[in-house]
Amino acid sequence: MFNRIITRENERSVVAGNGESKLKTKRGRSVAGPTPFHRASSYLPLDAEQVRFKWLFYDNEGSFNGWFDWLPLWMRVGYWSPFFVLSMVVFYSAIYVFKPQPLEFAATALGKLDAEEISHFMGMPLPTAIDLFVFLWGMVVVVHAKLSLGSIGAFPISFTGWSWLLITSRAGLEFAAYAAATSLDNHSLASKLATAGSAIRFVAIANAIVVCTIWNLVLLPIIYFKSVPPGEKRRKFLRFNFGFFMTNIHLLNLPLAFVNILSGSRVRFFTFSDLWVAYL
Repeated sequence: MFNRIITRENERSVVAGNGESKLKTKRGRSVAGPTPFHRASSYLPLDAEQVRFKWLFYDNEGSFNGWFDWLPLWMRVGYWSPFFVLSMVVFYSAIYVFKPQPLEFAATALGKLDAEEISHFMGMPLPTAIDLFVFLWGMVVVVHAKLSLGSIGAFPISFTGWSWLLITSRAGLEFAAYAAATSLDNHSLASKLATAGSAIRFVAIANAIVVCTIWNLVLLPIIYFKSVPPGEKRRKFLRFNFGFFMTNIHLLNLPLAFVNILSGSRVRFFTFSDLWVAYL
């Protein structure tokens, strides 16, 4: 007697000698089929050069490098729950109804222009120099991600990516406001830039706290001990996690967000306007 194995795209049928068959499902595409609520295929064609870093854009069944295979497929990809759709409708309706009137954000980057601030770097006061450094460093990390990973598409569609972009944008906007007021003598533009930078202060620090704590204290231990098998794969995962890119977006993001938002001479109290922006 012998066993005959028939392999298909999404399943393997093992036919025993007595004619009985057993269906074994391997990790692959969901058999649920395409629906408006189910991502059945990748948004972009799979580039062979990017196989080593499949994540959001690619059809990897919600399991980065296979690390989340231990979770059921429905928890990684799954359908949109009707309750979730309803809750989002109610949530954003409430945001519209309870919007603070008017929205106010103190332009702290311009608050001490008339005062004699001590110059620390190229004629700039210390808070402005720090903003310039944070902005440039944030752009360095983004460029490094583009060169090393081949794509920065995950930045605008992931929570961690948004957190990093908000930190970088906040610093860039408030530095630009100071430059517009002092170098260009354009106070109208400076006021708009400073207000925009001030408006994302709370959401920048809140997101940084969430990313840093959730990743390092919750997700990292779970992935390391539960998802990644001992041996070489764990060593590779640690090298990946503590590499330049991951260290910046998951660890250094918090101190970079902390300066000039929760410390320094340009700190301000948060208001309901800041909370409203954070909910968006």
